[in-house]
Parts: sequence; C-alpha cells; structure tokens
Amino acid sequence: MASMCKAISVSARGAEDAARSLGRDGGARAAGRPETGTHSTPRVASAAPRRRPGTLRAAFAAEVLKARRAAPVRLAVVMALPMPILGAMPYAGHQSFSAWNYWYALFLPVTLALVSACVAQADARLKMRALLGQGVPLARAWWAKALWCLTLSAGANLIVFGIYLAGSAFSAQGLTLPGTLTMLACAAVNTVTAAWMIPVGLFLTTRAGMLAGIFAPLAAQLVGGFAWSLIPLPQLFPPSASMVLPTSFIPVLPSGEPLAADTALGGALAANGALTVGGLAVCALAFVALTAATAAWFSRSEER
Repeated sequence: MASMCKAISVSARGAEDAARSLGRDGGARAAGRPETGTHSTPRVASAAPRRRPGTLRAAFAAEVLKARRAAPVRLAVVMALPMPILGAMPYAGHQSFSAWNYWYALFLPVTLALVSACVAQADARLKMRALLGQGVPLARAWWAKALWCLTLSAGANLIVFGIYLAGSAFSAQGLTLPGTLTMLACAAVNTVTAAWMIPVGLFLTTRAGMLAGIFAPLAAQLVGGFAWSLIPLPQLFPPSASMVLPTSFIPVLPSGEPLAADTALGGALAANGALTVGGLAVCALAFVALTAATAAWFSRSEER
C-alpha cells in the first residue's frame, strides 16, 4: 500500500510539472516568444525570397499571348496580301515591282499605324491594370510592346517577300540566289525605315487617344515620303528614306515606275552606298531613341 501511494504521488507530481511546462510554452506562443522546453527549439523566421523583376522576354511573351485573339496579327497578315498578290506574278516573263512600291509607300504605313494603335489601346482600355499586375518594370513592358509591333512589321514584309519570291519562279530569269537575297534585303529595309512610326503611334495612342495614334504618324509618314524630292538628303530622313532606299535593292523608282523609266534618277539614288548605309543607321537609331524616350515617359507617368 505504501509503495502504491508513493507511485501515485510521483505520477501526480509529473503531471503537475507537465502542465506547468505546457502553460509556459503556451504563454510564450501567445506573447510571440520562441518556445522553450526539453524538446522545443527556438523558431527562426525565414526571410521571404526576393521577387525578381520580370524580364523583357517575359513581357514580350505576354504581348504575344494578348495578341492571340486580337486584331494586330490579323491586320499585319491581311494588309500584306493584296499588293503582292496583284503584282508579283510575271507578265511576258518579266516581274514588275511596282506593287511592292505601293506596299511600302501606302499599305505598310497604314498597317503600322493601325497595329501600333491597337497594341497600345489594348492596355489603355483597361487603364493599364494588366501591365501593372505583371510585375514587369513599365519601361521594359513598353519596349516589349514596341518590339512586338516591330515583329509584326517584319512578318508582314516577309509575306510580301515570300509572294514575290514565289512569283519570281515563273519569270524568265527564274529563282536565283542574288535575286532572292536582294528581295530579302528590301524587306529588311522596309521594316527598318518605317520602324519610327511604332513608338510614336504607341505614345500618341496612350497619351491622346486612338485617332491621334493612327492619323498623326500616318500623315507624317505619307507627307515625308511623297515629299522626298524636296529634301536635300532624303536617305537620312526616315519618312523619305522609306521611299528612296528600296530603289537600291529592287528595280523600282520612288514613284512606283520601273527603274527603266528614269535610269538616271534610279542610278543617282542607288549609286551612293554610304548614304544607303547611313540612312539605315539613322532609321534604326530613330526607332531606338524614340522607344527609349517614350518608355521613360510611360514609366514616370504610370508610377505617378
């Protein structure tokens, strides 16, 4: 009996100690202190991992996803088809490039004005909530928009090139490597010389609305393009360069006439290779500078 009473006393004392320990740990938890005890160790809060800002590649991919069911892609494809389909097939074994001239003089500026306005309006309509929720720096997101529009422009020019390349297979000369490379170079020139319209269209659409984003850069391009003869060095002025630089690659005058109609003018426009290279460099720098300036404006305006 005495040993039983002693065992009950030891058990009661152990239960009391356990209850006291639990109460002490519960109070520590309530007070926000680390738990202590025989089997408890202090808990150290782990630092939350830093979230890296979104990359340009991620922002560009987001633009591509947004455009899957939107108008810009369809515009770039549909606008590129009429002129080469009408004019790329040879007649009497001779392939005319007048339709290509109409493409880069009229249809390409209209295409870029519409595409840039649609890309900018897609986010402006939602008050930029989609961009602000991406976790991408706003300047980087703006660059992604400009590069996406430039990609669509390059795609449209490649469609024109592809149709003319297919048509050249039925010409008297047939498919040749120099002819293919020359037409591909002209498609690249068309992309670079008209690229200045993209950041201007994005900026005006975001700042002043869709009508301003469409008609202001379109008017500047058309007026500057058709007034190329009034400018001392049209190769160094992007709107005029888009009209005169292609003559160095395909046999067509800025007026759309074949090169044979005025070989003196065509030779004068194509003779100076340094002006051609300089004009392409100026057009590329204009795109980069305008995109950088408008990206800085966009970042400041949205952060405010």
